[in-house]
Amino acid sequence: MTRALPCAVELHDLTKSFGDVLAVDEVSAVALPGEVTALLGPNGAGKTTTLRMLLGLVAPSSGTATFGGRRYDELTDPVRRVGAVLEASGCHPGRTPLDHLRILATASRLPKDAPTRVLAETGLAADARRRVGEFSLGMRQRLGLAAAMLGDPDVLVLDEPTNGLDPPGVRWLRGYVRRLADEGRTVLVSSHALSEVEQTADHVLVLAHGRLLRSSRLAALRAEAGVGSRVRTPDPDRLCAALQAAGHRFRRTEEGLAVDASPEEVGELAAAHGVVLHGLVATADLEQAFFRLIQESGSARRPASTEGAGS
Repeated sequence: MTRALPCAVELHDLTKSFGDVLAVDEVSAVALPGEVTALLGPNGAGKTTTLRMLLGLVAPSSGTATFGGRRYDELTDPVRRVGAVLEASGCHPGRTPLDHLRILATASRLPKDAPTRVLAETGLAADARRRVGEFSLGMRQRLGLAAAMLGDPDVLVLDEPTNGLDPPGVRWLRGYVRRLADEGRTVLVSSHALSEVEQTADHVLVLAHGRLLRSSRLAALRAEAGVGSRVRTPDPDRLCAALQAAGHRFRRTEEGLAVDASPEEVGELAAAHGVVLHGLVATADLEQAFFRLIQESGSARRPASTEGAGS
C-alpha cells in the first residue's frame, strides 16, 4: 500500500560537541519515503549520537533534524509518525510482552488490537504471555521493534537492529524492513554490518569521524568497489589459508566467502591448491568501497568520539 502521509527525514548541518569532543560535524542528509536508508560507519563514527539528536534525546549544538519539516518535539502525534529502537527492549523482566504493549498502547490512546497486531508481525505471538525475563537478546530486540510499530508509524528508526539476532532472525528482519519501505514508509537504519547493508539498503550515508563522507545510492557505491568474488566451498579453511598466503583480503559471510579478487584469480588459486568450489560469482563488494572512503577521509583525523559519546 501507499502511505497517506509520506515523511522524509532531513538533517541540516547537524552538529554536536561533548566538551572538546566533536561527535557530529555539520551532517546534512535526507532519508526518503519508500526507501531503506543506511547510516553506515565504524564504531565511534557518530551514528548513535546522530539518531539521538533526530529523536530529541540529545540537543544539537547547532543544525536541525526533522521529520517532514518538524522536529520530533513538534510532532502532534509522534507515536503515529515515528517509531524507533535504539536498544533492546527495557521492559520489566517480570512482565509479559502482551501486558507491556497494552500499557504502551493505552498510554498512547492506540487501538486495543495494536498489541496483538505487532506481536504477530514481529513473530512473538506464540510468546505473548511469557515473561520477558525469559527472552533472549534477539527476542527482546523483536519486542522493542513491536513497541516501535504500535502506532503504525510513517518513519522507523533503528540503531544496529541485528545485534543479538541469530541468522534466521537477521533474515526475517531484512524482509520486514524491506516490506515497510515498500509500503511507502521511511526507514533509517544505522549499522556497521556491511553485509546487511548490502542486502537491504537503497541509499547509504557513510559516516566517519563525525562527518558525512558520502551520500550515495547503494548501486553507485558498489560500482566504485570494482569486481570481487563470492565463493562457496566445502573446505573454507584451506581456501582461506591459500587466499591469505596470496595476499587477498576476504571475509566469511552466511553465503560463504567474500573475496577482493576476481573469480578468475580465485578459481586458479583454488585449482592450484586442490580446493573444491561449489559456487563462484563476481560481485561488487560494498566493503571495499566503504574502507576506501574511511581511509581517504584522512587517517590523521582524530576519532569523533569515545564509544559512549559518538557511536
